[in-house]
Amino acid sequence: MAQLKGKKILVTGGAGFIGFHLCKKLLELGADVTIYDNLSSGKIENVKDNSKAKFIKGDILDLKQLLGIEKFDLIYHLAAQVVVPYSMENPTIDFETNARGTLNVLEKARKDKTRLVFASSAAVYGNPTKFPTSEEYGFHPFSCYGLSKVVGEEYSQIYTLQYGTEITTVRFSNVYGSRCHGVIHDFLDKLQADPTKLTIIGTGQQARDFVHVSDIAEALARTADKSAVGKTFNLGFGETTKIIDLAKMMLKILNLTDKTKVTTTGQSWQGDIDTIWFDITKAKKELNWTPKIRLEDHLRTLIAERKMI
Repeated sequence: MAQLKGKKILVTGGAGFIGFHLCKKLLELGADVTIYDNLSSGKIENVKDNSKAKFIKGDILDLKQLLGIEKFDLIYHLAAQVVVPYSMENPTIDFETNARGTLNVLEKARKDKTRLVFASSAAVYGNPTKFPTSEEYGFHPFSCYGLSKVVGEEYSQIYTLQYGTEITTVRFSNVYGSRCHGVIHDFLDKLQADPTKLTIIGTGQQARDFVHVSDIAEALARTADKSAVGKTFNLGFGETTKIIDLAKMMLKILNLTDKTKVTTTGQSWQGDIDTIWFDITKAKKELNWTPKIRLEDHLRTLIAERKMI
């Protein structure tokens, strides 16, 4: 892993879920971290809990502000609009944040001659027909969110080709863990409110590659190494779990298997992907990284923390 002690690192979206855990990891490794976040979805608590990091309240859409802050050795660009249904209802806002915002961060990296790690998504693959899906599968976005991430990746390629900007791209699968709000916490909230029933949005046959945020933070820290420049990595667990099976796993841990009625709405949201299942061979080999936390183990820990059993 790259030596980060004393390195000046900017994290856009550092007040968000993944951003918080990344900043915590970077601080542990001795980096000089600055969080850049407009707090539209990020939380000030996440900033306060990484108190050793500097904080700039700023928007990636404000190019003048971005260019006006100090130079860094490395930028992690995590700031984004990440809600797929929102992107389908508000495509222009999604574009502004994810495409134009990324372009602004690229300009910051170009003008300062700073390395950049760009956070992309499984959404660029759309509905793959090959599993597990490798980085070479290509772009087939199925939602406005996925398309905006493709635009960010394509701009990154141009900035590398035309300006020599050093960029690493990472594509996240479904990241979960503490401080996250997603299907896992949604199910647990529903079961705490009423353990006799659980409604799944969609068919329940949607499948996801769940990877713990601490494993993601470790992988991101490893992308700071110069050997990662110019490369794209899938970051997932390398397994896939159907949402209905996730529900069954939770019910088994909670001893509610025969006590909870599980139903599905049948209709999912626009842009919802059927299956996410990453081939993570490249990240394992070239980043010397292997995800360690298994989904079921985390669920047991999370349920115990919530005192549900």
